[in-house]
Amino acid sequence: MKIVLASGGSGGHLIPALKVAEELTQQGHEAIFMGSVGKHGDLITQKGFFCEDIPSRGLQRNTIPELVKTALSLMRAGRQARQSLRKIQPDAVVGFGGYGAFPVVITAFFLGIPTMIHEQNVLPGKANALLSKFVRKIAVSFPQSVQYFSARSARKTVLTGCPCHTVGREDDKDKILDHFRLKKDKVTILVMGGSQGSQRINQVFAATVQRLNNSLDVQIIHLCGRRDYAMLQSFYASLNIPYALFEFLNKMEWAYTAADVIIARAGAATVTELYLLEKPAILIPYPYAGGHQKYNAQVLVDLNRAKVIEEKDLNDVALEKAIVYFVQGKHSSKTAVPGAELSLYRDAAKRLAQETLSLIS
Repeated sequence: MKIVLASGGSGGHLIPALKVAEELTQQGHEAIFMGSVGKHGDLITQKGFFCEDIPSRGLQRNTIPELVKTALSLMRAGRQARQSLRKIQPDAVVGFGGYGAFPVVITAFFLGIPTMIHEQNVLPGKANALLSKFVRKIAVSFPQSVQYFSARSARKTVLTGCPCHTVGREDDKDKILDHFRLKKDKVTILVMGGSQGSQRINQVFAATVQRLNNSLDVQIIHLCGRRDYAMLQSFYASLNIPYALFEFLNKMEWAYTAADVIIARAGAATVTELYLLEKPAILIPYPYAGGHQKYNAQVLVDLNRAKVIEEKDLNDVALEKAIVYFVQGKHSSKTAVPGAELSLYRDAAKRLAQETLSLIS
């Protein structure tokens, strides 16, 4: 079978799509990418997949000029998508969200090609909310998403989970700590702000470390992004504290396994990974892009596995207080997640591939 995967350019949309593409390929099918992927097109081709970039834009502001620009952009993208889909003749099209996927999926619908969308976040994005009325099937990452679709669309939903990084094996922890040149007798804090890093989290955590250094015996794994790497390298070198600093880390499962407490954004893939890890987390939802991450974070809050600090409230005092709460063991998570649910989230890419193929059969 030939499957087109339509995605926007953010890692939150693209990484799940890549995981599904790899699963489909392992099963002997052909996966082709289309959408407004921008600079991430290289990542797709490096994985061995063909990718056609179809430039499109989302609505920036609710003004008449912006509405006109967005409409024209979508019309151009729709024409290009129609030409490409007619040439490729896929058996199905799956959209992974974002304005970059929208023209591909809606065009496929009008061409009579079986379509499905995958919603990574608890709260559906605008593009997927609109596409849900047209597609044959809606795959969701979290059961909480169903309530945000119309009654008619909700009947088309299937719970697949969100394809994400593997989370590693806890019995490998000592070897990984050795690899990072960290100690086995210290509490390890993992800090990450998304694939590009977060300057705000980096700055506030640096201030927090200076407070923690006098009160807790901790060490740091920090994924900071390119922009702040030199500054943080100099900062950590001036402190008497073990640390491992990275611009970006491909082996995320190593960092997860080594960590005792995690400070992160609340993207859908990250929340899924933390769900599987069953480790305490301090979540700082990204306040823009529709506020989706606040809804994602609530999944872990409801399990008493996470504390949320909104970015407007983020400072070194608040972050220190949350870290101390978890490090000193003052929390107790609710009953462990049933094994069937954990299996569902671990096998998300496989489930999405199965749902895709069922569109055709």
